[in-house]
Amino acid sequence: MKYLLLSFFLIFSTFAYEQKPNLLFIIMDDLNDLPIGSPLGNSIKTPHMDRLAKRGVSFTNAHTNDPICAPSRSSMLYGLYPQTSGMFWFEKIKDRKVLRESVDFPAHLKNNNYDVFGTGKIYHGGAPQKSFKSYGIRTNFGPHPVNGDPFMAHHPKQDYLFEKFPDLGYKWEQTFGPLEDVPDWSHLPNGKKGWFLGKTPWSLKEGHNRDLLPDEISAEFCKKILAQKHEKNFALLAGLVRTHTPLYAPKEYFDRFPLDSIVVPENIAIDQFAPSIADTSRYGFQRYQFLMQEKDLLKKWIQAYLACVAFVDDQIGSILDALDKSEYADNTIVILTSDHGFHMGDKQFIYKQSLWDGATRVPLIISGLKGMAQDKKCTQPVSLIDIYPTIIDTLKLSKNPNRAKSTAQLDGHSLKPLLQDPQGDWQGPSVAISALPGKDHSMKRVYEGAMRPHFSVRSEDFRYTLSSAGEEELFHYKKDPLETQNLSEQAEYKEIKAQLKKQLIALRDGDNWIDLNSKQEAKDFEIDINSNQAHLPLTISPQISIPNGNQNSNTWRIRLEGKRLEIWLNNKLVKDEILAADHAYTIQPAGASTQTRFRKL
Repeated sequence: MKYLLLSFFLIFSTFAYEQKPNLLFIIMDDLNDLPIGSPLGNSIKTPHMDRLAKRGVSFTNAHTNDPICAPSRSSMLYGLYPQTSGMFWFEKIKDRKVLRESVDFPAHLKNNNYDVFGTGKIYHGGAPQKSFKSYGIRTNFGPHPVNGDPFMAHHPKQDYLFEKFPDLGYKWEQTFGPLEDVPDWSHLPNGKKGWFLGKTPWSLKEGHNRDLLPDEISAEFCKKILAQKHEKNFALLAGLVRTHTPLYAPKEYFDRFPLDSIVVPENIAIDQFAPSIADTSRYGFQRYQFLMQEKDLLKKWIQAYLACVAFVDDQIGSILDALDKSEYADNTIVILTSDHGFHMGDKQFIYKQSLWDGATRVPLIISGLKGMAQDKKCTQPVSLIDIYPTIIDTLKLSKNPNRAKSTAQLDGHSLKPLLQDPQGDWQGPSVAISALPGKDHSMKRVYEGAMRPHFSVRSEDFRYTLSSAGEEELFHYKKDPLETQNLSEQAEYKEIKAQLKKQLIALRDGDNWIDLNSKQEAKDFEIDINSNQAHLPLTISPQISIPNGNQNSNTWRIRLEGKRLEIWLNNKLVKDEILAADHAYTIQPAGASTQTRFRKL
């Protein structure tokens, strides 16, 4: 009887292994919509991404939920919108209670008996060791010069460019060029000649036998994992750091894009756009002005970006080749995407942090599901929030990963129905929502006065944006694919704008707000107050210090989650601090107000 049970267990285990697919997840950094057809004019061949697209479905209207590395990746990994977690900017996941108490999809894979392997930049700020059976190279944007700066140095041959822009931060990510142009900072006390990966010298040697770049190291790690014999289902997560700045790549990739073939985006007027969104003091506008100080400098920067796209596509090809040669080729779902886009000078902007397609639109290709459509495109608006539910659905994982602690429901929807029929019905929203933090690199880590986040929704034909100051933008892509005309004030689009605004507010705010007419008890909560009083028209016990407003109308937005307290007064951040203790609070209305909304988090 004992041997019969053992035989049954082995047969059942083998059957379960064969029935569940493996996962190969590839995410790139700062890669915009070039591989899926950008309207900006520069075309690029990405044969390996194209190869994957022919095997599956390419979502040509896929968007990030926050076009900045840290919140985009945390939102995707945990399946929770930034407006759910409160994480809109660069910060630690552990500082957000709902994320700290939730299960990300690598951990959920492990909890469902998958061996999880990772390499490169999956998380922003490091990967938790406990989820991974083994991990390759950590996040590394090198090789880079060394001149004594604490993080990375910029290239010495471009040092003169900063004379007119002495206050532009993050010099290391402004410079670019072929790796054959070896830097030399040895004339400085802490400077060195050559390239480095962290503190380790990186050698170009004769070029053909140079040291491997970080993404090549990740590709080699993936090839090793795919060549192994696996007794369990596995998930292999590859985070490729290009096209993140600094834009360095071997010269052979620059040579693919002659300078005279580069198209520089038209310099359109931005004064018609929402002032809070198109504020030219922001970092992305500063970077554009930096590249406009010298003839053809922007063109050379675009050439460097294209070179890095071609380079990372070759690494994808190396990984896909290894999968094709492996015994897992017919039982592995492949998901390929980017954390957000990156503007290439359109709208006088060079960066990611915007609510235009250049920053929000990303490649998203899925292949390998049995019976799915192949070589098809899907124009349904979707976003990175949908990746976690799709992994659960296609890999047959247990649902509700957070039921044990945070109890947070995933915000996204499985894309499996669209993989089977790209033009079919879907349970998700008809728009994709993206948030834009009010914080900006131009503030140099002093964020007092930062506006509350702004939001935008993208439908198949339109984009509607609502800033936290109430400013609006509306673009019609069939008539204006470059987003050059803000239609928000035009009467003929009034109904469309109203529909999109309603959808935006629903996705931004959720449905668990109540009018605060009576006493409430809560540990984690959010309050939205409009009042004609200078003092806050409610009491919170234990007491929290909340600044007063002016003598006319005021708005307060208070978010308290765990020990993290954030307060915006009249749309400006006035307090962001960690309290001494995590209390239960009593909130009691104490005065007349135009409107007070409350929700438990």
